[in-house]
Amino acid sequence: MSRVLREIVIRGALETKQNREYSEICSKHEHYEILDWELNSPLETRVRYEEMASGGLNGFYRPRSALARAMYEKQRNDRYLQEFDQNEWYQVDKTKLSPELEEKFIQLYPDKETQDFLSTSIDKSSWVWTQLWYIIAKSFLRHFWTTTDINGWLGRGSMFVLSSAQTRTLLSAARSGRGNPNSDRPTALVDIGAGDGEVSRRYADLFATKYATEISASMRKVLSNKGFTVLDVDDWWKSQKFDCVCMMNLVDRCAKPRTMLQQAKEALTSDGLLVLALVLPYKPYVEVTSDHKPEERLPISGTAFEEQASSFVSFMREQGWELASWSRVPYLCEGDFAQAYYWLDDSIYVFRPLD
Repeated sequence: MSRVLREIVIRGALETKQNREYSEICSKHEHYEILDWELNSPLETRVRYEEMASGGLNGFYRPRSALARAMYEKQRNDRYLQEFDQNEWYQVDKTKLSPELEEKFIQLYPDKETQDFLSTSIDKSSWVWTQLWYIIAKSFLRHFWTTTDINGWLGRGSMFVLSSAQTRTLLSAARSGRGNPNSDRPTALVDIGAGDGEVSRRYADLFATKYATEISASMRKVLSNKGFTVLDVDDWWKSQKFDCVCMMNLVDRCAKPRTMLQQAKEALTSDGLLVLALVLPYKPYVEVTSDHKPEERLPISGTAFEEQASSFVSFMREQGWELASWSRVPYLCEGDFAQAYYWLDDSIYVFRPLD
């Protein structure tokens, strides 16, 4: 029995590294890649670590057993994370931006709430028995449920995009000069495709009431337990108006993003705002379709982060949206037995509908 458990742990810890295209870590984005520190570290750092590993310095060595190697890889990955400059997550090359995008860019930084999420993720990844339970449960449930349903049932894979303070900064910049009398505490927010609600929970208290939609049954239950009023996924935009519609890393994960953007416009109040996050580079993936491709693909072009961000803003303008403020942030996800946490490059925008 112990041999079977050991093999499950090893397979779970190494499956992401062996299959880099998609890994089942994040409930919305299944292409989180395990950090390859050897590719991301400076050359001198890689040489120093290799010397430590081969020479046995500071307790580093090359373990022989598979389980020990898995633990060793996690130790190396987590050490890289400790030395990584997190400010890089928030930087853009302004020389590649248009005057409009440069003017409306809001520089953010890793604040205390961000650090708290990372610290919690680091702690959780070290809970060996909990991570073992996740691996065993996922190995069984993946034959019956989607990754989103599994994560909702297990209560794992929570994500982080914006802190409350960062959200307030972006919204304040978007409303600057607009004279909105309800800017201190708007009435209603709705998070479309909210997952477990952890992303919007951090800033939902800026609004008097909070609503959400989600196709996963297990996630809907989680949302209700967190105080969200869960609306129908098809008719949410028909019944009432909202001061803020959130689409956090949704338009590259849904089948009909153009349709959903039009629904958001219909659901906003006259001075309402759309808060939208999009992982760049743009790689659409739809969990619920057979070929995992969207029915409506967004026309995003370019290779660099700034080029794709500019292309997306141009597309949104054609769809009747005006950019009010934007920034670059990390899309963080709780880690596992292989690594403490994961991230993708996220672009975050605040749009207002054009008259």
